[in-house]
Amino acid sequence: MHLHGHTFQLAGGGPRKDTAIVLPGKALRVEFDADNPGRWLTHCHNVYHGEAGMMTTIAYQNG
Repeated sequence: MHLHGHTFQLAGGGPRKDTAIVLPGKALRVEFDADNPGRWLTHCHNVYHGEAGMMTTIAYQNG
């Protein structure tokens, strides 16, 4: 999965990045700083998966 506008760290630690592999049937927990307000897309880089619904948005505002 790829998160636009931010970098994140896996909940268990490791480097900051904007893309991580999520295995079928699994969940992934990430931590990121909500320091870039707006509406951001998160999606699978496999076009078929994205078209099948593996995409959503994350939206927030400051204040």
